Amino acid sequence: MNMGTGPKKHLGQHFLTAVRYAERIAQSISAREHENVLEIGPGNGALSVHLAKRFPGFHCVEIDPDVVGALRARMGDGRWVLHQSDALEFDFAVAGFPLHVVGNLPYSIGALVIKKTLLYGNNILSCTFMVQREVAERIAAAPHTKRNGFLSVFCQFFGKPRILFRVPPGAFFPKPNVESSVFRLDVEDNLEKKLRAGQWRDYFAFVDKGFRMRRKMLVNVLGREGGRERFAELLGRIGVGADARAEDLGAPEWLELYKRSCDAS
Repeated sequence: MNMGTGPKKHLGQHFLTAVRYAERIAQSISAREHENVLEIGPGNGALSVHLAKRFPGFHCVEIDPDVVGALRARMGDGRWVLHQSDALEFDFAVAGFPLHVVGNLPYSIGALVIKKTLLYGNNILSCTFMVQREVAERIAAAPHTKRNGFLSVFCQFFGKPRILFRVPPGAFFPKPNVESSVFRLDVEDNLEKKLRAGQWRDYFAFVDKGFRMRRKMLVNVLGREGGRERFAELLGRIGVGADARAEDLGAPEWLELYKRSCDAS
């Protein structure tokens, strides 16, 4: 298969080559034909050709100038729009809000792209991403599990992530050393009812602090500066024991703890 250029290690490129998985990802997006769709990192266009069938006017953003020519040649003419840019710097509003986002994310920046996407809040309708299997399992992790961490709580604030299917290393060129998984998250309506957007970054910093020393009890992590008894009381009010660790709280408990800590301060 002529891909126009070889995968670049420094960009974390693993080109999807298995048609059936590309088709399956395109079919998994919870968007209608007329809705706005943005693909992150189309690479050789394996997924793009199937997106064009469902969403003729979709947008895509690609950082690698060497694959742009090959991508245009493969895709041909149409209403689709290509932006040559770093996805982490690209303004998603250019693709039109509200927006569905999809992509085979490089392992090295996958979490950063997910965070950037979701921080657009209700401007995003859904995201359908392929990531390292371990990352997908962390995103969908439940409380009281070792995989439950900051990324779990962050993503689950915006909606309920669902792991759709796994993708084996043989579906890519070159083959990665790990399995991948595709997950989808449909963003909940009225996120501001849960928490004002102006407080999101402060809330996520609060969660991040809780997970920095995840082996320690939360009362000792969050109450390090003399607030141990206060946090023990707050945990009790949300039905959590004073001996709880960060991983014992799910997204709803974290949000309730944050709100109560703000009210008590």
